[in-house]
Amino acid sequence: MPSDKPQILIRTDKELITKLDIIAKKNNRSRANLAETILKQYVEQYEKENGHINSAELSVTKTG
Repeated sequence: MPSDKPQILIRTDKELITKLDIIAKKNNRSRANLAETILKQYVEQYEKENGHINSAELSVTKTG
């Protein structure tokens, strides 16, 4: 069943993708799930250091 979550596209080098795939496999995750987990952890750490981000205040525009 396809997800209805918004998508992001990043471009990076093959070595980083390979390393992500290895880490994902070792943790029984998909690359996308690992990337989402890493992003969530980064945002949580950022908010610990800089305060809560109120996403309701952001003006979000769709592209694509």
